[in-house]
Amino acid sequence: MSVEVIEWEQGCENLGRSVAAIGVFDGVHLGHAALIADTVALAQKRGARSVVVTFDRDPDQVVTPEAAAPQLLSLPEKIELVGELGADVVLVFPFCMRMAEMAPKRFLDDVFMSALEPVVVLVGRDFRFGNRASGTVETLSEYGASAGFEVIPHELVVIGGEPVTSTRIRRLVSHGQVESADVLLGRLHRLHGRVGHGRGEGASVLGVPTANIRPEQHAAVPADGVYAGWASVAGRRYPAAISVGVPPSFPEAHDYLEAHLLGFEGDLYNTDIMLEFARRLRAQEAFDSTDALAARIRADIEHVALMADPADGKGLR
Repeated sequence: MSVEVIEWEQGCENLGRSVAAIGVFDGVHLGHAALIADTVALAQKRGARSVVVTFDRDPDQVVTPEAAAPQLLSLPEKIELVGELGADVVLVFPFCMRMAEMAPKRFLDDVFMSALEPVVVLVGRDFRFGNRASGTVETLSEYGASAGFEVIPHELVVIGGEPVTSTRIRRLVSHGQVESADVLLGRLHRLHGRVGHGRGEGASVLGVPTANIRPEQHAAVPADGVYAGWASVAGRRYPAAISVGVPPSFPEAHDYLEAHLLGFEGDLYNTDIMLEFARRLRAQEAFDSTDALAARIRADIEHVALMADPADGKGLR
């Protein structure tokens, strides 16, 4: 579904009557999806535009860059997924230190209210904003009461006895538990990168050509291991065996993210690629010989091929 994307700047045109959801929305996971779906439904009921308000980067990348969390989505992917949920507008605030230092009321006065005329604002119950995250849901509700809009704190979605949060999903990804992360995301965990030159053992020594991928900055890369998943290139999606981490058999290697695309023929160098992670097959292992390593890689590829078979209802998604 097409969604209008507006990058806010001082003096930009006001969007008018809106039902708005505010958040970073990294991952656009099942909890985010529920909040956005409620925003869209309420906007239709109130005869207003549904607006998802977010930032062009994780605020922590500006405030505490040394401790910023890996990101589950890039901004374009976030916008695409929000659009698929039916929102009319994604309003993007460029986040900078000046905005980070704004007191909550000043942010609402100078930025938020300059951009739209909220009828209702929906946020997660743990929502924080403003300088040093000093603004809370209660702060927003008190402001809304005087400014003429309602604030609805959205309960967190709970799966497996715990709330669905981006932090929880990042933790699962960092431990290689991509199947559990995928459940909370409602889709496969993904990352983007560009194919570069690798060390060449894949094709020349092992007989298995691989794409050596440089992931985007801040991408949430899963724990070291071998994964079954997908690789999308130029609009086509291929089953893929994906290796994360330096293979112990080649300790001098600098490449740590490689993928063999089943059924692909051609040159991938300098091509943009998206990887999706469906299942962790095994940890990285050291082998006594290149023949043993090559045999294990072929077995991994065969495993991926069987999982990608449409007849396997429990295979790759």
